[in-house]
Amino acid sequence: MGKPTESRTASESLPPTWSGALRTCLTEPDWWADELRGLQVIRDLTALTLPSTLPGYRTVPGTRSPRWDWPGHALVHRTATVHQGVSLFGPVVIGPGCEVGPHASIFGPTVVQSNAYVGPSAEIRRSLLLAGAEVSHLSFVGHSVIGRNVRLGAFFCSAVRNLRRGTVHILRAGTLVDTGEERLGCVIADGTETGVHTTVMPGRRVVASPVVAAHSVVIKNC
Repeated sequence: MGKPTESRTASESLPPTWSGALRTCLTEPDWWADELRGLQVIRDLTALTLPSTLPGYRTVPGTRSPRWDWPGHALVHRTATVHQGVSLFGPVVIGPGCEVGPHASIFGPTVVQSNAYVGPSAEIRRSLLLAGAEVSHLSFVGHSVIGRNVRLGAFFCSAVRNLRRGTVHILRAGTLVDTGEERLGCVIADGTETGVHTTVMPGRRVVASPVVAAHSVVIKNC
């Protein structure tokens, strides 16, 4: 589990305008206890704006895509390692000590907190990766919140749309809640590990299972 002091230190350089669920995840333990927290973070990310410069960070122009609605630039910490062939789309923050592997793609609004790892050819879209999270090669994480020190095995996939192409529902206190989001991924609590080829269905929470077996398809909260 992440320690509050570590989280506070990692978030000290974040813009002071960041508030709400986004800052709660960055600064508090057990942030996933609220069943709506993931949805709230995604909404905070949707409204994310970045300063043109930030001490300790270098500003990187964003790549434009006609298939992505969020233009903007990236802020990459000077201690982060971004390998050849990485593409950054829209507002992206890559924090201290992070590593982004060759040919990975990160679509903002996305925040990758300190000491996180995004493997070669992985793809991240509108997500929050907390401190120490690791996303292995050839994985897809979309519209999701990935906790501290989570380890996602290779070929992980967070499904983000249902087959009927309607809005995604989540379970809160045993009742289905319509999120109003057509694309919504998953919430994975601190310290969780998933085996290779794990898929998590839209709107699901992995908060009570510290290990998810390889080749699992998570269709219910666990």
